[in-house]
Amino acid sequence: MRKLMLIFMLGMFFAFPFSVSAQSDTTLSFVTVQLWPEYDDPSMLVIVDFQTAANTTLPVTLDFRIPAEASLVAVASDAGNSRFMDHPYTGPVVDGEYQTFSMVIEEDIAYRFEYYQPLTFNDKTRIFSYLWNDGYAVNAFQYMFLEPLDVTSVTLNPNYVSQQSSNGLNYYEGAPVQLAAGEQYVLTLQYDKSTDTLVSQSQNVQIAEPVNEDTPGRVSLANSLPYVIGALGVIMIVGGLAYYFQWGRSSKSKSRRKRSHASAEGEGTGVYCPQCGTRAKGGDRFCRTCGTRLRQNE
Repeated sequence: MRKLMLIFMLGMFFAFPFSVSAQSDTTLSFVTVQLWPEYDDPSMLVIVDFQTAANTTLPVTLDFRIPAEASLVAVASDAGNSRFMDHPYTGPVVDGEYQTFSMVIEEDIAYRFEYYQPLTFNDKTRIFSYLWNDGYAVNAFQYMFLEPLDVTSVTLNPNYVSQQSSNGLNYYEGAPVQLAAGEQYVLTLQYDKSTDTLVSQSQNVQIAEPVNEDTPGRVSLANSLPYVIGALGVIMIVGGLAYYFQWGRSSKSKSRRKRSHASAEGEGTGVYCPQCGTRAKGGDRFCRTCGTRLRQNE
């Protein structure tokens, strides 16, 4: 019985390391490392895109390491149409010279993580070293380097195999290589730069299509013209009615005042001319007909 228990415990002991190391057996279909120095920050922006091999049993948890002095800014998954959406992750946790973070891969799609890492400045010379040391086998590992502005010379090791230009910027591509599990990839680069201008400072916002009446978010005058005319018509009708009622009240008030004034003048004071008998009006001192001086009643 004791021997059986010992065999069981030894079996569990040896089985546990195999279950832990199973993740290191994961193979990545590709890894593309984009290096963008002094893009929107005076440091190196590192963008790592990867995808697991087609025969990978999912879900699987992958652990990645970045330098301790780096700043992780994004972890994302491919949402299609060249768009990425945030993807959950755990960490990072500082472990000596590195930081480690974990992410669960549930779909056979591309994933990405981004971080900033300091550059070494020596007057006008910038120096940087990148190390891939994440333990996974990679079928196709490749780097891409974006040349910053006002650069006079560039040195890459391993050297690039192709160069492209787009929007006035130069892109360098390294040769794809296959890496075994645990194999490292080291890239060192150096360039001389005459200014401190960042790439993002020179990028102007371009309108993809001419703005017209069909542009989303733009109000079309042709479509809204009937509503504008209708609103003006309502305003004119309301204004006309208001003026009509206001003018009618004013006219009635003036008519009442005139009639009241005429009545007051017509009534007079009850004084008659002693000569011709004409009834005098209020305030008269002489007869309006014959001019005889009127005698006011006490």
